[in-house]
Amino acid sequence: MQVCVIGAGAAGLTAAKHLLEKGFEVELLEKRDGLGGLWYFSKDATGVSSATTATSSKTYLQFSDFPFDKEVPHFPHHTDYLKYLKRYAEKHNILPLIKYNREVLSLKKSGNGWEITVRNGNETYTEIKEAVVVSSGIHHIPLIPEIPGKENYTGLQTHSGLLKSGEDIKGKRAVVMGIGESGADFAHYLTGFADEVYLSMRRGVVVTPRWAAPEMPADFDSTRAKVWLPREFLHDYQLGCYPGFPARQYSAFRTFFTLLGLPVWLITLPVTFQSAIDFILSLFDWKMWAALFQPQKRHGDASGIELSKACAELCKEPAKNEAEAEDKYWRLMSTFEWHSGAIHNAQTFTKSSDFLKDIVAGKVKVVPGISRYNGGTEVEFEDGTKKDIDTVVMCTGYQAILPFLKEEEMDNRHLYKHVFIPGESTLAFIGFARPNIGALPPLTEMQARWFARVLAGEVTLPDAEEMKRTAASDGEYHSSLRKGYAQRLYITATVDYQLYLNELAGYVGCRPNLLKLLGHPKLLFAVLFGPFASFQYRLHGDSPNWEAAMKVVGDLPPYPIERVARDISLLLFVKPWFVLLGKLGFKRFQPVL
Repeated sequence: MQVCVIGAGAAGLTAAKHLLEKGFEVELLEKRDGLGGLWYFSKDATGVSSATTATSSKTYLQFSDFPFDKEVPHFPHHTDYLKYLKRYAEKHNILPLIKYNREVLSLKKSGNGWEITVRNGNETYTEIKEAVVVSSGIHHIPLIPEIPGKENYTGLQTHSGLLKSGEDIKGKRAVVMGIGESGADFAHYLTGFADEVYLSMRRGVVVTPRWAAPEMPADFDSTRAKVWLPREFLHDYQLGCYPGFPARQYSAFRTFFTLLGLPVWLITLPVTFQSAIDFILSLFDWKMWAALFQPQKRHGDASGIELSKACAELCKEPAKNEAEAEDKYWRLMSTFEWHSGAIHNAQTFTKSSDFLKDIVAGKVKVVPGISRYNGGTEVEFEDGTKKDIDTVVMCTGYQAILPFLKEEEMDNRHLYKHVFIPGESTLAFIGFARPNIGALPPLTEMQARWFARVLAGEVTLPDAEEMKRTAASDGEYHSSLRKGYAQRLYITATVDYQLYLNELAGYVGCRPNLLKLLGHPKLLFAVLFGPFASFQYRLHGDSPNWEAAMKVVGDLPPYPIERVARDISLLLFVKPWFVLLGKLGFKRFQPVL
C-alpha cells in the first residue's frame, strides 16, 4: 500500500517511521527545503526565532524508542531538537523518502484512494495514494485579530511567527498581545531590547515554571501516581497542597488529603521536615475543617481588566529583597490562574514563567486587551487607558486552515479522537491534538502507532455513526470545561494529556502492566513516580523496547523526597478511598486513570 505523508516535521517523521515498520511504501511531501516543520529556522517563514528553546523537557519531547543524548540540555535549543529529528530520520531511513519544496494544493477522495495535487516550483502534478497522513499542522497563516482602526496605525504590526530577532524592536515601546507560550517568551525576550514592554491579554492563564528544582524540570511532576485524580480534585490538589502559593485555596479535598496522608508525613518527618510540619500544622487551621462543608470557588471570571488591576496592585511597590520578590512571583502565578476562567487542568498551560519575574521587576507591565487603534501610534486598551506604542507583536496563533482541503475550518470536535474523519480509515490527521500539559511528540507518536495498526488491519475502528457520536460527545465535554472561551482550534483541539495518551495506548495495546513490573522495582518506581512520558509505553504490548526505556530511566535525575511522599500519600492512602466511593456510585470520585 502506498501512503503519502504531508509534512516532514516531528509528526510526519514519526508517522513515516511507524508506517515503514508495518511494511507500507511511504512518501513524504515537505513544503520547505528542510525537515523539522516549525523547528526549522527560516527568516522568510513562520516558525522558531533565533532564541527559541523548548518549553517541555527533552524527556517529553523525545520519541519512546529514540532517547536524546544525555549531554543535550533538559530544555533543548531549537537547533538541538532539529539535530535530534535529523538523527531520527536518518536512523529509520526516512531521509531518502522526503521530497522537499512540494506544496500540496488539494487533497480529495478518489475512488478507494486519495487524489493529491502538488506544486513543485513551476510544475504541478497529481498523484493517487491509497492512504494519506496529514501532519502539516496549521501554523501557516498567522491569525491577525480584527481591531478597529488598525489600518490607521502607523507603528509596526508583526506576528510572533515572523519576528526572528529582538533587534527589530530595539529602543521601541512594544505591546506583546497574547499569553500563550509565544507571548510569555516574547514578553521576556523583548525586555532585552525594547525600552518598554507591555503584555496585553483578555484573560489569565495557568503558568507553570520550567524548573521544579535544580536539574528537575517541572513537567516531571506530572506522575502516574497523581494524575488518576478526577480533574476538579486535581485542581484542588495542585493549588491547595503545593508549596509556593501563599494564598492557598482551601477545599474539602485538601483536608481529605492531609488527613489520609498524615502517616506518610509522620514517617518522612526527619527528611522532609518543613513540608511535614506544614501539613501537620494545617490540621489546626479552622479553614481546613470549614472547607469540608463550604463549597469553594475554583476560579474567577476571565478578565484582562481585572487581571491587569490585580497585577498593578501587587507590584505597585518594588520588592525590597529576594524573598519578597519570590513571594510576589508566586502570587502573580496564582493571580494569573484565578483570572483564567477555567479550572487548572481544563486549559493549555503556559510553561514559561520568566515573564512573571519581569513583571515583579517592573520590566513588563500587564494591560488588558487592545480595544482600538486611535491613529498614529496611539493604542487604546479595554479599560480606556491609552499609550503610544511603536510595535505590536501579535502572539495570537494561526488560522485553523489547511489550504489544500475544502473545509476552511479545522474543528477537531468533528474528528474521531482527533485523528479520523468518521467513516474514513485511510486518512489520518496526526499532530493536531493540543495537550494541555506534557508535550505534543508523545501524542503524535501514539497517533502514528494507532494509524499504522489500523492501516495494517491489526486494529478495527468503530462504524461511522459510532465515531460521529463519540466525536460529538468528546467535543461537548471539552467545550463544557472551557465555557466562555472562543471555540477556536487551539481550544477545540485541546486534550487532557495523560488521559488522551493513555486512551490511545489502549487502542494500540501498549499500556504498562504494573503487576509485570513488580520484579523490576527501579522501572516500576519510574512509571509510578517519574514523568508521564512516552517511555512508559514501550514496556509491554505492541513493539516493546526495554533498552530504550531503561536508558531514559537511567538518565532521570533523583526525585525530590517531598514530592515522592505526596505521591505516595495519593496512591496508597487516597486512591483506595476514591475507588471505593466510585464503586458505591459516587461517580465524581471515580479515578480517571
